[in-house]
Amino acid sequence: MIHHETYGDVGRHAITFACDGDDLIVETAIAGEIRILMVPLFKRDGRYREVWRKDRLIAFDSRVEDNGEVYEVSARADRDHTVIDGRRGRIETPPTIVSNHPWNHEVVDRTLLFDTQRGRLQEVRVTGLGTETVAVAGRKVMARKYRITGDLERELWYDAAGNWLQSRLEHDGAKITLTRRRVPLGTGPLDAGS
Repeated sequence: MIHHETYGDVGRHAITFACDGDDLIVETAIAGEIRILMVPLFKRDGRYREVWRKDRLIAFDSRVEDNGEVYEVSARADRDHTVIDGRRGRIETPPTIVSNHPWNHEVVDRTLLFDTQRGRLQEVRVTGLGTETVAVAGRKVMARKYRITGDLERELWYDAAGNWLQSRLEHDGAKITLTRRRVPLGTGPLDAGS
């Protein structure tokens, strides 16, 4: 669920996981819209597809339509580096690069990410902020909180197993929060109750 602090619930951010042999396939669909008196102020639709083999990103493709403007990014593993194609052309990066998509707990262990919408590189610093309670699907769950700063500003919450629970960013002075709709398996050790 996508929640805007001024406009309320404004969309969905659905993530699905599947296995294909040794590969993990992660697909994301985003649909969000803000309207006032039937007049659209903002609309975003997007799809991401990631293919992971063990701990390496093998392939990434995204298409995002943001207020009518289309953005496409692709990334491919190529021997000892990853090649990213986006609006600014082709970039070669280390093989350890991951996207800035919060589903992947690896974002908190990296100092270099790539933007899923534009393909640009983002230098970041990650600070652990301890644990706090977040509401997921009507349950209070203890989560580990992190703050990302630098080329990306975001707060992230994960359970003890590293499952993404919630993220928050600020856009045009307003907080936008994405929260899981279901409590993931593996929340046991930090679960504050049912």
